[in-house]
Amino acid sequence: MKKRWNLAALALGALLAVGCVSQSKYDLDMAHLRDEQAAAAKQAALAAEAQQKACADAKQAADQATKESLQKVADERDSTKRALDDCTNKGGDAAKKNAACALERDEARLKLQRVESSVNKVRDALKAMSDAGKLQVKVARGFLVIALQGDILFDSGKAKLKDEAKPILGELANVLKSLPDRLFQVAGHTDNAGAEDLNWRLSMDRALTVVQFLIKDGGVDGKNLSAGGYAMYQPAGDNGSDDGKRQNRRVEFLLIPNLSELLNFGGK
Repeated sequence: MKKRWNLAALALGALLAVGCVSQSKYDLDMAHLRDEQAAAAKQAALAAEAQQKACADAKQAADQATKESLQKVADERDSTKRALDDCTNKGGDAAKKNAACALERDEARLKLQRVESSVNKVRDALKAMSDAGKLQVKVARGFLVIALQGDILFDSGKAKLKDEAKPILGELANVLKSLPDRLFQVAGHTDNAGAEDLNWRLSMDRALTVVQFLIKDGGVDGKNLSAGGYAMYQPAGDNGSDDGKRQNRRVEFLLIPNLSELLNFGGK
């Protein structure tokens, strides 16, 4: 367009030079030409400004969209990280609990194995006497119990050993000596006949008599034995019958649980 206006100016100049137009006409046309040039330049400037504004608006919109997208991504990233952290923490707590549970379970199994091994060792050692009917091996009140009928050991109402009881206790002493790491309580029991205080004394005296025999005549280490009397308060049979009373007049050997096996004291 500028080139066209220049050509027009040249044409007017040429006409003026050859005297085809007057000076006033030439000036007027040049004024109109300059006005057109100014209007065209203004229009071009406005168009350029509009285009620049449009570009700026587009850039701002793009920047805003990009910012919002980045924020959304950041929010999603943070949310995902929190979820993963929660999951990890929960999983970690569960893993710790499971590990502790497994450790407790394994320790309980080891304790049970130690106790079962101890009980089976005593059972095996007493098997011959049990099979011969000289004693009874059972589990009662949470103890492994070796039971001897009182009538075999003592006369009624007495605490002196019968002569025929000594070989049986001697054989039992040999078994107890083969178990030097086991503790036993010798427990005396009576039926419900007679005065209560006499039954207490009789049950205790019988237990002490057996303990003394095992130590002095049987060679059992005294540190592995204790004595207790229970009178008529732990009956094995019905005191309403003669057979029940006979069952209640007895001496028992209670295998005392080893706390080091049950509680693992001392790391053993």
